[in-house]
Amino acid sequence: MKTRARKKNPSQARTEPDELVFVIDVSALTKEGFVGSSKYAGRQLDVKFDDSGEGVFLTADMAARLHVRKGSRVVLVIEEGPDLVMELPVAGIRSSPKVSDPKAYHALGSEGGGVVRLRRA
Repeated sequence: MKTRARKKNPSQARTEPDELVFVIDVSALTKEGFVGSSKYAGRQLDVKFDDSGEGVFLTADMAARLHVRKGSRVVLVIEEGPDLVMELPVAGIRSSPKVSDPKAYHALGSEGGGVVRLRRA
C-alpha cells in the first residue's frame, strides 16, 4: 500500500530567519584586529574581526538559523556608503562569532562600525 506525502500546513512552515542582521560598533582593538559589539537574540554579543582571510566563524545557533555548516558559503553585506557584498566560506563553528576577511575588516574598521547582514549563499 502506498502512502501519500502529506502537504505541509502553511502555518507550520519554517519561521526561522534566512538572514542575520547586526549593527556593529567597534568597541575594542586587539593584537589581531578589533572587536565589534552588537545585540543578538536580546543579549550583548562581541564579534571579532581580523584581516587574515579565513572566512566566517559562527556560533552553533547562528549556523542553525542560516542552515549552514563548516564549508558552506555565506553572503556578507556591509551597509556603509555603497554596499560591500562578498561571499565567504563558513570556516568553523565556535562559541563566539568571528569575521576574518580583509575587505570586511577595513570597511568596518575605517568607519568605526556599520550594519552587517549575513545570509546563506
